[in-house]
Formats: sequence, structure tokens, C-alpha cells
Amino acid sequence: MSNANGNFLVSFSMVELLTHALTIELEAVQSYQELAGQMQQCGNHEVAGFFTAMSDLEAKHAEKIRQASAHIDLPELAPWEYLWCGLESPETIDQTGVHYLMTPHQAIKLALENEMSAMAFFTAAATGSGDENTRALATEFAADERQHVAWMKDWLKKYPPPASDWDYDPDPPAAID
Repeated sequence: MSNANGNFLVSFSMVELLTHALTIELEAVQSYQELAGQMQQCGNHEVAGFFTAMSDLEAKHAEKIRQASAHIDLPELAPWEYLWCGLESPETIDQTGVHYLMTPHQAIKLALENEMSAMAFFTAAATGSGDENTRALATEFAADERQHVAWMKDWLKKYPPPASDWDYDPDPPAAID
């Protein structure tokens, strides 16, 4: 089902929301670790440090969800059982955007897209929920993601978009057969 804006809406139970939220946070931990590693390899230690801090923050969010659901037996879902708008969790890095010469701007932009997707997911979950407690928790999760979006936008301002030839490498890696 979708709302007037064409956004996907689903009515989550508290268990479903917590299950999805935990997966989103764990995917975010992994995504930020990958981006931190990429920036470390590129020699941008400042952005690598920021992504490491974001990974740590997402891990704390995951732990908070685990603690909040300690009295609940959260189900383990098969990948196709999740109610994402796409095939992956909102905070899974789109690997098509990753490149070994990726600039900090591009890496932050990937992170921004993930955070915006997570924010939209939780906003839709809040809007679609008929349960007051579930709606309140989804709204809280959306607010967390909104803060992350703001941080990404601030960091994006620090790094200009790359030149049109950003991916030119006069000595590209050799393919191993």
C-alpha cells in the first residue's frame, strides 16, 4: 500500500519494527566500516575517522534495540521476508557507487543516501502504524536518522564534488586471470 505521495507504507507490529530496526542498524555498522576502510585506503583519515565514529554510533543504536527487545523473541527473517522498498536494507551500501578512487565527497554522498533511505523507512513505518507505541518508536528512529542526515550534509559541505575525470588512473590495477 502507498500514501498520497506514492511512498510505501506498511503497518508494523512492535516486534516487526524492532526486527527491521535491528537489521537496519547492523547493516549501517557494516556500511560505515566499509566506507571507513575505503577512506583509510585513500589516505583520508579524517573522513575514515568520521565513518568509524558513525559505525560505533550505529552499533550503540543496535545495542539499544537489543536491550529494548530483551524480553521479546525477535524472529530471524529470510532476506525476502523483510518489508523494504527495495531488495536491501535502507542502510546497505549500493556497491555500484563504490570505486577504488572514490572521493570523500562520493563516500559521504553514499552515506547520506543510506541515512535518507533509513529516515524515509522509519517515517513510513510511523505513518503506517496504527499502534501508538510502535508509531512513537518509529518516530524516534526517524528522528535519529534525520540527525544523521544533517551530519552527512554538514560533512558533505567540507568536501567539493570531484572533477569529471575523478576516476582516471594512469596505472589501473591489473586484472588477475
